[in-house]
Amino acid sequence: MKNILLLILMFSIGYAVAQTKPASRETKPSQSEIDKMMEDATKGMSAEEKAEIEKMMKGVMSEVGTKPGSAVVPFTDNKKLVPVKDLNRINRIPKKVFTDADVNTNTAFLYSKLMAKISAPEKAIITGVLQQSPKGSVLMEAAIISFMQGHNEAAMGLALKAVQAEPKNANHQNNLAAILSQSGYPEKAIPYLKKISAQYPSNSTVLHNMGYAWLSLGQIDSAQRLFAYAAVRNPNNPETKLCRGVIEEIKGDPKKAADNYVESFEDVPNPFTEDLAKNVKADGQHGKMDFDKMKSRIVIYEYFKKDWIVIPALSDNVSAYEKNSSIKNGYSKMFEELNAKLGSMAEASSAEIKDLADKGVVEFTETMMNESIKGINMMSKPAAYVQIILDTYVKEWIENYQKEGSALMEKINKAQMVMTKIEDNDKCPDTDRKNNEFLVYANPLIRKFNDKKNEEFRVWLNAFCTWRWYITGNPQNTVMTECIGWTAFLAGMYQSAIDNQYALEKACIDQKSDGALKITVPTIPNFTCPAVVTFPVGMDEMQLGSETTNFDNNDWDIKQAEGTTMPNVTLSMGVDKNDITEPGKYGNPYVKTGNGSINASGINCTESDDNELMPLSKILDELASLPVIPSNELAPLNPAYLNNNKKLGVTDYKKMRNAELARKLLKEMMKTKCPGELPVKKKRKDKFEVGLGELVLDPLPVDEYGIEEKWDPEMKAWVNSKGEYRFESGLVVRTGELVLDPVSGVGLGQLELDPVSEVGLGELKVWDDEMQAYINSKGEKWYEDGFKDKVVKDVHDALEEVNKTIEENSGYHTGDLEMWDDDMQAWITPNTGDVRYEDGFKDKLVQDVKNALETSGLQTTIVNGLEGIKAMGNTGNGLFE
Repeated sequence: MKNILLLILMFSIGYAVAQTKPASRETKPSQSEIDKMMEDATKGMSAEEKAEIEKMMKGVMSEVGTKPGSAVVPFTDNKKLVPVKDLNRINRIPKKVFTDADVNTNTAFLYSKLMAKISAPEKAIITGVLQQSPKGSVLMEAAIISFMQGHNEAAMGLALKAVQAEPKNANHQNNLAAILSQSGYPEKAIPYLKKISAQYPSNSTVLHNMGYAWLSLGQIDSAQRLFAYAAVRNPNNPETKLCRGVIEEIKGDPKKAADNYVESFEDVPNPFTEDLAKNVKADGQHGKMDFDKMKSRIVIYEYFKKDWIVIPALSDNVSAYEKNSSIKNGYSKMFEELNAKLGSMAEASSAEIKDLADKGVVEFTETMMNESIKGINMMSKPAAYVQIILDTYVKEWIENYQKEGSALMEKINKAQMVMTKIEDNDKCPDTDRKNNEFLVYANPLIRKFNDKKNEEFRVWLNAFCTWRWYITGNPQNTVMTECIGWTAFLAGMYQSAIDNQYALEKACIDQKSDGALKITVPTIPNFTCPAVVTFPVGMDEMQLGSETTNFDNNDWDIKQAEGTTMPNVTLSMGVDKNDITEPGKYGNPYVKTGNGSINASGINCTESDDNELMPLSKILDELASLPVIPSNELAPLNPAYLNNNKKLGVTDYKKMRNAELARKLLKEMMKTKCPGELPVKKKRKDKFEVGLGELVLDPLPVDEYGIEEKWDPEMKAWVNSKGEYRFESGLVVRTGELVLDPVSGVGLGQLELDPVSEVGLGELKVWDDEMQAYINSKGEKWYEDGFKDKVVKDVHDALEEVNKTIEENSGYHTGDLEMWDDDMQAWITPNTGDVRYEDGFKDKLVQDVKNALETSGLQTTIVNGLEGIKAMGNTGNGLFE
């Protein structure tokens, strides 16, 4: 039976991997692929078992053939993805750089041409969306959904209308250009890209999309130059690596091409990139990829929080023996209860599969194979890569954990024999002193080792339980049973971390060791609810779970076009609608699609947010000088494209903070879906509260504080006596108290202090329930009852009476004490964390966030990717002629 269960698991993963090869919608795996899987999976089985398996396979393969797949066309020559140079279309590109007026005129012209020729179903999509909303942001959301669902004509029309509605929105113009290029009209995209390139000369996304447009026209040299610029500005963009790889092949350097393909695959594993690597015989290189490299690039749902079990630090002194014993005994009892619960859960979880096993080999195998195949997620083929990497990693990790743990304890035991050796003249105090010295030596080593190993395994287990669902769902509760089993292993690690710490008693004194603290049993995660990752596109969303085959669940009911698949692109996400985000740069999260599959994320929110220097170090590397590039590959360099100064400016810091907020928002989009529950459709009237660095996604009731509101015609919002704004869109902005310039005649002026460096002002702060304080990414805190720097608090208190006098006589309020923050280049109010820029609005950052979140949560930027489904130079149906 074990062999058969192993076969099922191997087939589930093996089939998913096999499906990463390009195949038509109705094509089954080749017979040679099936035979190879069967040969590998049935090694060690008896002849009778093999016969039963072969019989069963005939009954289930018809089910496999009906699974939706990708409609990509197989290719074995990467160079054929680039069309021949099309001088006719190149010569039709306007030489003049567009002005704002030109954008308006050209967009209206293209829209009229398009609507005159597109098919009725595509026109109906455009009309339906326009009837719902004329807002540019909403139209662009629908354009992206249409694009991802294979409705290119509707996508172009909606993107054109979005640009018309918001003609100064550069992100809309970039997305329009990206859709035009990938729909077969790169010559129509280039004028828009030239225009926004003048506005954002060093933006890697614009540089890449411009390079892609020229590549689509066969203009390889121009494309190569632009990709070189883009790679220097943003080494993290997986699409740039792929495009550069193809050009290297065309130029005759398959080794450089292979390096680019492998690097891109390691960033975001997907079947299209794997095929590119295979075609230059480099697919074996990415087998070296491990979980440590991958974990910062994938979505990981936190089933186990960092504080699931906190390892206590025993006192390293013999005088605390009774206390230490009480702690160890208390945890020992807690682990007994925890393990009993896990045992009961495992027994209940495995009951179904045990009952099924009792029905015989044939029924067991056929049922499991059918359920596994039905659950295979055809849109998350990268999950198969991730699962293989996770399985390989944990096997080696456990071996190292056991070896390193044994070596450490052997080292400590030897040290104990030396350090606590009793000499002939030793007295009780001498023994205590030696034992204390040993405790100070041993316990910190034990804690350090276990803290590191427990955290490594906790992250791995979160990843395992997140991604295991994506491959086959949870047939007969097998995945849940696996996660429960690994939970017991994790609990055992925590128990060892406590048990291995030494608690030595005082010499010559009788001390009790039977006390026991009451330790609460930690909550066991609900593994019946698999993580469902939501990729937001403006107000809409695309959900990816084990049952996902397309993104039909959207606000406009735009279904996947027959015979199509998702385009190969990268979607980069940010919170500033006036910024064209760059995948990975500054820590911006992104997703990559390829051959009908989608990678869950280019940034793991948990991993990146825990490491405050991660975005900074990436940026410093990205701002390095442009490397020497052979002169025959480049026209004269444009100095505006370069940034040789490694000192970060105000814009860099702002983008880092926006990227951090984007990651936090994306993390909020990770949900769990319990059996029997339908996915909750996101409402358009969701409200966002932006406060002191805290983002609350739950809807807020009107007048939640019972405070009377008045209409502010200038802000076009309701405002209460606290200066808090509530917009019609549902956004609530806590602006705090209004700070005005000094009142004439009062003579108070602006109080300025040197920045308090240890506070970490300007950092994004979030509320910590356990600490009952606001905490920033550096772990610095400030509390409701005052700022951590008492000097500032004392000065603030001293000004309260002055404030009251000014208010009574003039009606104005001087506001709270402010300090200058060099990083933010703004005044910070320590008591509230509000930011006031020199342009007068007290918290421009809040206003920026309000603008960014006007429609939903995240802005989406399209980065073009190589296509295997059609020739990149395809002219479509001549819609704009």
